[in-house]
Amino acid sequence: MSSLPEKFIDYAFRQRREFIEKVLERGLSGNEFLIAFTRHTPAIISNGRAGLNGSIKGIGFVQKEEFMEETTERLKSFLEMSRELSRGEAMNKALKLLLDHVYVEERMDFLKLSSLELAKGHSWANFSENPKASILFYTPPSTSYEVRASVEIHEDGIYWEYVNAVHDVFHMAGVKRRRDWSKTPAYIFLIEEIYDNSVEAMGRMIWRAGGSDEEV
Repeated sequence: MSSLPEKFIDYAFRQRREFIEKVLERGLSGNEFLIAFTRHTPAIISNGRAGLNGSIKGIGFVQKEEFMEETTERLKSFLEMSRELSRGEAMNKALKLLLDHVYVEERMDFLKLSSLELAKGHSWANFSENPKASILFYTPPSTSYEVRASVEIHEDGIYWEYVNAVHDVFHMAGVKRRRDWSKTPAYIFLIEEIYDNSVEAMGRMIWRAGGSDEEV
């Protein structure tokens, strides 16, 4: 089976796109914003020389490789241009850029999630030794998924550039100083299994790499 369950794509991708659309159209209240943002910040569990560890990290799908270079160059050009804008003006343009060129469903590789390593602490030590992760999403009141994955570490190349660029378009648009990307490797999580941990499913496996087209 090459594609993930629709309900997981809806949760982890489409509802994130809807979140950006709502922010652009009317903004969100504090509570709405925080709850919606949980789709972006799961707990990532690792185990290795630093011991069993859980870390909250920003995460998202990557685009298919054939689209990544074009998208990355567009994002990098925007980051340079946005340094001359106010933070508010740059943020509005950044969100529209993400909708038009990043959150494009036909371009996405839904078998790969990504994150940046900003601290090089416990997760870094563990993944350097044992490249396996459990990624736990939870959105109140009762939606939860666990994603089990193998982990690739990228310290250069197109995945590294793409993940750093997407991060900075959201977090650094309108900021004059540039962030040193050489200090922030990218993790690519190759999805192997997905479990529905929501109240109605109670940890049922719903997808396995190489499985059938039916839910497991």
